[in-house]
Amino acid sequence: MGAGHSVPPPFECETMKLPAAILLLLVALVGAACSSASADPVGEAPATTTTVAAPVTTTTTAPVEEPTTTTPPRSPLADAVVPLGSAQYNPDDHVDDRPIPASISIEGIGVAGAPVIDVGVEENGDMEIPDADSVGWYRFNPTPGEPGSAVLAAHISYNGDPGVFRYLDDVEIGERVVVTFDDGTTSEFEIIELAQYDKDELPDDRVFAKDGDPVLTLITCGGDFNRSLRSYEDNVVAYAVPVAG
Repeated sequence: MGAGHSVPPPFECETMKLPAAILLLLVALVGAACSSASADPVGEAPATTTTVAAPVTTTTTAPVEEPTTTTPPRSPLADAVVPLGSAQYNPDDHVDDRPIPASISIEGIGVAGAPVIDVGVEENGDMEIPDADSVGWYRFNPTPGEPGSAVLAAHISYNGDPGVFRYLDDVEIGERVVVTFDDGTTSEFEIIELAQYDKDELPDDRVFAKDGDPVLTLITCGGDFNRSLRSYEDNVVAYAVPVAG
């Protein structure tokens, strides 16, 4: 440095004079800050505990209402309905108090007092036919003389023996048929029609009719003999009506 150059005097700090009230406030603030600092050390994060309350779920079960059922009023017809059971005929359950045909005579074809027995159905549904010397009356249809078709069937031949109806296809219109019943009474019928049907075309609704005018229906086999099946291919049917007494 050169001579004659003076150095400025150093800066002197002048103390600031504060009012006493403010001073006391500062002291209180500083004390609170110190107290806080001592409670939470520097560098150590305050522990935080978070409690999550589980939501309270209240389940209310609504009462189950029983369905309301309204029963309609019954009609008088409904009260009259009763179970009918099986439509399948059971011979063991069949009770018959009607006059039962016991024998048959057709003079023009050589049938004289041939025994008649009541028959039902085979396991395959066919009408039962007795042996060569007898005639079968289908007991689930009317008895001869009652409304509907009274069915009497017999063989044309059986096991090599000639059957009772072996000459039925020769019967003449107007021929008389006499039926004797188990009570000793008799009824007379007159042949009005003779027909021949293929066995697959037999008119069941007519032959086995259960109502309508009384008719005596006589059935046997006929037509060509099928040796492979050992059976005739057709049926011969004679229809007769009661003779007025």
